[in-house]
Amino acid sequence: KDCVIFQQNNSTMIATSRVSVSSLVSTARKLSTSIAVNNVASVLKLNVRDEATAVKFDGLMRSMTEKMKGSPGMIGATRHVCKSEWAYELSFVWDSKENFGAWKESPLREEVHEDYLKALEEVGIKEEEVYGGARVSDVWV
Repeated sequence: KDCVIFQQNNSTMIATSRVSVSSLVSTARKLSTSIAVNNVASVLKLNVRDEATAVKFDGLMRSMTEKMKGSPGMIGATRHVCKSEWAYELSFVWDSKENFGAWKESPLREEVHEDYLKALEEVGIKEEEVYGGARVSDVWV
């Protein structure tokens, strides 16, 4: 994918260049050398609107997570819910960037993604309303 870089000039935004997203990511990774990549988490953030939806989505996500246990290196999953805003956050954690990379290319991931899309539909949430990304993950005790 390409990304447009904008520069502000006297309150007018103008496109100054096009660069590939992969080159931006590669550059960012080179700049960050003090954060070790041990575990990697796939995170989802969404709003479930109310308690009934949260409970229903919990059940669907637990079922999906059970399937994900078959992915080599998967450590587990965590869920956080804000009961005043109904913010819902999930993290699925792998023990290495290699195992996370293998997960992203696996047939199991494709199967689980279909379950995820069905779960969203079942609770009335559109996929474009969900933020998804990858994070370096550590547990500090």
